[in-house]
Amino acid sequence: MDKILKKKYVLIIMILAVVCILAGTSYAYFTAMADSDDQIVDSGVLRLTYHTGQNIALDSVFPGEEADAGIHEFTIENTGTLEATYYLYLSNVVLQKDGQATQSENLKWKLYSADADYTEQEEIASGDFSDGSNTIELDTDIIIQPQEKHYYILKIWLQETGKLQNEDQRLNLSTIVEATTIKKNINKTLINTIKGEAALDNIASEFVTSSSGIDFSQISSDTNGKGLYILHGTENNPNPIMYYRGAVKNNNVKFANFCWKIVRTTETGGVKLIYNGSPDSNGQCTNTTGSSTVIQNSAFNTNLNDNAYVGYMYGTSESSTYEETHKNTNDSTIKTIIDEWYRQNMTEYTEDLEDTVWCNDRSVVQDSSYSGTGAGKERTMYGPKNRLDTNKIPSLACVNENDRFTVSSENGNGVLTYPAALLTADEFVYAGAVYGQGNSNYYLYNNYSLWSLSPSYFSSSNAETFNVNSAGYLSNHYTHNAYGARPSISLKKGIKVELGGDGTAENPYVVVE
Repeated sequence: MDKILKKKYVLIIMILAVVCILAGTSYAYFTAMADSDDQIVDSGVLRLTYHTGQNIALDSVFPGEEADAGIHEFTIENTGTLEATYYLYLSNVVLQKDGQATQSENLKWKLYSADADYTEQEEIASGDFSDGSNTIELDTDIIIQPQEKHYYILKIWLQETGKLQNEDQRLNLSTIVEATTIKKNINKTLINTIKGEAALDNIASEFVTSSSGIDFSQISSDTNGKGLYILHGTENNPNPIMYYRGAVKNNNVKFANFCWKIVRTTETGGVKLIYNGSPDSNGQCTNTTGSSTVIQNSAFNTNLNDNAYVGYMYGTSESSTYEETHKNTNDSTIKTIIDEWYRQNMTEYTEDLEDTVWCNDRSVVQDSSYSGTGAGKERTMYGPKNRLDTNKIPSLACVNENDRFTVSSENGNGVLTYPAALLTADEFVYAGAVYGQGNSNYYLYNNYSLWSLSPSYFSSSNAETFNVNSAGYLSNHYTHNAYGARPSISLKKGIKVELGGDGTAENPYVVVE
């Protein structure tokens, strides 16, 4: 008998060891939803009965399929004498990872109707938790007759994606089902508000006639891009990059008492904006052109006789090495302007902004005309010039860590004082600009010359940086010229907007502050 018991103990220990290994290398399993006594909540004439307990809790959820979902069963009963209309929500949602609020597009839910024995019937609605801890609308405008009962099954699971899901490790969820006769106004995240209209940019779609997608050697148009697009190659990422292009009119946002236009989302799930002036007396963002859409005119750098001056920050002029020339020691003229504007207007809103990368791409491309290395006064061509003038292929990559301007050194060079800078020339191209071709019909056009963050070249005597001129085309000019400084910021992942905005100038999205 003792031998049998010992064998059983050994077997149990082995099983526990396997479970521990699985949990340590991947995820823990669903916490079981234990059955409990029926819990009854009365709301007017409605009675909500929970068959599997009121609280829904998933602890360190393990990825799988719908068949692996946690099950929550409940009943709605009309205890009154009149017909009633009710609304179903997931309320008191707390979704966390390592104790911090988070979101997950892979954490799914589905609501089914059921019979009195809780046998699954028809699917009613489905969704995910990409709005994080926001209240979720399960179903609305449901009519129930006196003494009638409605039975439901709610399933929640972490969808297996077939690839690494590090972003989904250690997710913990708690929430409850709520039935009410009063409809809730639910604020959604900005990304979830806009993403439904996005199309891939490398295929034909409503405003793209070419089967290969958008042609970035040509300006935006009704046949070459107008709307919201997903950057191909990122569509399966945890945070696909989406960008606006062309003559769109639904990317206006009010935040921090200013008007902004949405440019794109970031690889970390933020939303990059560009300054667009102040709201009018009616709270509308009707500024579209002229000096009111910039904070002031400024040189990029007041000097131009060295490679150093293509930098948003720069090193020592007349140096013999690339490293000393482009060391991030001195602030550019335009960085000083943007930093001071931010200090006066934006510091109280910093907690709503992400520390995204601002790319001052000083990578060097050599050819027979530009053989320099970027040092001192060597004749040098920089990556954006080769990309956007020669090849006309934009990119959001930032090759050199030294050029990835951030506040924190965790994701870049860590030399910024504030999380704000300028758009890159590549971002202007994604929006609709082309080098040397005029375009007055895209959302970044404002009939005003603007600086970008992207270097162009040094011609042995003059440093030049990309700008967009008053005709709307991409160009490059001497760094000491005075053009518009139009700051850009990036809202954090999960930032919500108030219900009712549609992104137009007359009814912009309003960030919940």
